[in-house]
Amino acid sequence: MFLLTIASLVTGLLTWFGIQNYDDSHVSLVTDRKVITAELSAFIEDVIQKNNISGLTLGAVHSNGQVEHSAWGRKTEDGLDMTTDTLFNLASVSKAFLSATVGILIDDFATGRNVTPLPASINRFDWNTKVADLLPDDWQLMDEWAHAKANVRDILSHVSGLPRHDYSVKRTDSTLDIIQRMRYLRPAFELRQRWSYNNLMYMLGSHLVSKYSGMPYTEYIKTRIFDPLNMKSTTFSESVASRDGKLTQTWTRFGRRIPFWFSDDMVELNSGPGGVISSVVDMTQWLKALLHAGVNPDTNVTVIPKSAFDEVTTAHAIVSGKASVPYVSLSGYGMGWSRQSYKGHEVISHSGGIPGFSTLVVFLPSDDLGLVVLANADQKDKQTTKIVYRAFEDFLGLERSQPEDAPPRPESSALVTHEISNGELEVYAGTYYNAGYGSGNLTLCAPTSRSSHCQQILHDFSHFTNESSPPSLYAAVPTIWSSHARFRYVGNDTFKLVITYLFPEGYGKDTSPFETYESGEAEGTARFVVSNKETTRTKSVEGFGLFDMVGEVTERQRKGGTIEDTAEVWFERVE
Repeated sequence: MFLLTIASLVTGLLTWFGIQNYDDSHVSLVTDRKVITAELSAFIEDVIQKNNISGLTLGAVHSNGQVEHSAWGRKTEDGLDMTTDTLFNLASVSKAFLSATVGILIDDFATGRNVTPLPASINRFDWNTKVADLLPDDWQLMDEWAHAKANVRDILSHVSGLPRHDYSVKRTDSTLDIIQRMRYLRPAFELRQRWSYNNLMYMLGSHLVSKYSGMPYTEYIKTRIFDPLNMKSTTFSESVASRDGKLTQTWTRFGRRIPFWFSDDMVELNSGPGGVISSVVDMTQWLKALLHAGVNPDTNVTVIPKSAFDEVTTAHAIVSGKASVPYVSLSGYGMGWSRQSYKGHEVISHSGGIPGFSTLVVFLPSDDLGLVVLANADQKDKQTTKIVYRAFEDFLGLERSQPEDAPPRPESSALVTHEISNGELEVYAGTYYNAGYGSGNLTLCAPTSRSSHCQQILHDFSHFTNESSPPSLYAAVPTIWSSHARFRYVGNDTFKLVITYLFPEGYGKDTSPFETYESGEAEGTARFVVSNKETTRTKSVEGFGLFDMVGEVTERQRKGGTIEDTAEVWFERVE
């Protein structure tokens, strides 16, 4: 979601391979030396056919400013061809726009262009300014040190100590709601201890721009970036993008059509971490400016101040501290950009992924080459990476790397399920509370639960369960990424958790039920704390903790303690 992690991008670098075939009608601008060759086009055709991708576009920018655009596949289930002006949600590729916009705002303050009053405790707004000083009435973190010392650079380089907590966000939230609930979200690490990806901090970033620029973030970025770069079709609005039929339809990784994920009423919330909607044509305008360190080469106008460009593209945090193979360096993260060396070539990039979209932008500053690939299916980060890196390998004359494909990961269904009766499951059913998570209340329903709320949830799941389904609890989890959750009992008061999105009536032309979730990101473990009542010798549940959502051992877990002490999220039983 939003972000594919940089780790997944690095993994993708090592898994591409080559195939041949071509149709040169896709190339919109012929140059003496092309990125989009017959061989690359055939390779792309093969990748999309073998990997269930409906449609894809690719753009390339050369050192002389010339541009290539190409499109493959279809953008609608009725079979309309993909075109180079088709619009896609950029997902986490949007983060680079947010960080650049913050840099522009910082420059506005430094040069006197912006005189918006700052809080009395500070006299300047720059990358080192503390968030606590900028938002004294709203910002608070559990970790007092992080609360007091985290600065603008920290939150945008993902070293605040707070992990994703993506499922704490409701579709109706505002950015201010998210900021004010951060005080209830448990950190995974200490401030600046580790790089830990966080979408919430980019929501906070857009809030800062809105608060201190004097206009909504979406208007400020249009005025200062989209318009100066002639990105005419770029927007944050689904309805605007849909007016001329340019917005692509979207599919899951397994080929089921799904709705466009971010509706207009979610623009403010998602604009910073993942809300930009653009085309490969517009994105090559963005790449041209990036290859000229923030200057639009068509007009010679500085769009991103040089100091801001350098700050956001310089790595401030280590993502991977060692190379997995000799030709790939360690990787770092700036603000909205990752940085890594590949076979001696400096690569600055960011990937993106939300339901229905997989995106990737890459530019090589020393080689004056930029590429963007946009796909209308989710969880295709390995495929977009294959395509982009194959393109620049061939263009730069680098030896192709063709390692063996990694073996598939075992599916969670291979887990052993312990026997438990529906009556015993009732012990865990009930309402639980965490102040940081949306409405705070989460009701878990057993198959025998009889409340009207649970009856509706069980009805929703009836399309996806049968008599042989493993014993499970079910819940409605209405967040920006999910509709429901399934807690599968595995023994010893422990459940495997999958946070999912149900489509009981299908979507589009296919009306058969299906569900979708992001592998890995939406899976975890729930451990319940159960005690025996002495008077009745019956079990009493105090609450449950969520684990395995961060993806590594947290500082809280390293220190040890009870389930409540070490959980990444703790839900207390309230009913």
